[in-house]
Amino acid sequence: MGRLLPIRPHMRRRRNERGATLIEASLVLPIMIAILIGTMELGIAFKDYLTISFTTREAARVGALAGNDIDADCEIVHSVLDSIGGHMDNFVGLQIFQADPATGARLNAKTNTWILAGTDPYDCANDWTIVEKWPSTSRNVAFGPTSQLDILGVRVGYTHNWITGFPPFSGSFMVDEQTITRMEPESFE
Repeated sequence: MGRLLPIRPHMRRRRNERGATLIEASLVLPIMIAILIGTMELGIAFKDYLTISFTTREAARVGALAGNDIDADCEIVHSVLDSIGGHMDNFVGLQIFQADPATGARLNAKTNTWILAGTDPYDCANDWTIVEKWPSTSRNVAFGPTSQLDILGVRVGYTHNWITGFPPFSGSFMVDEQTITRMEPESFE
């Protein structure tokens, strides 16, 4: 018969620590999952914020180039739709406004509000509820010593829904961005 070997001290330590790894993992795993969920939720929220920020800048640029064309506002709407893609469920509304040249503040008396009411967002004439206080044909696009170009603003509202519902990421919040830009001159006096 074989001899029994004595238990060495390092083997004794391993036997006594067999459950320690499981306990350590059970303590660290929830923290790691919370960090992973938080990183994912905040990353997606930041992506939505950047998308809406880009959308307003691009729409304002399109509006400045469209000038006082009769379809300028519809071109702005199409630009917004192209930027946000298929996420119309979270789209709240769009405002196209004239801004004060000195402060950049929105002039409520000259604000067009667009709210999607139908199923085809690219149909500007029939599927949108429009409150028009600043017709696109009335925009000043002539530059000269006696005239000043209008300042065009675009404001987009978008609802971001948290994905996991894991506290504190439950419910939703509104991403509300606006951009102003000077109209591009179409003529010089």
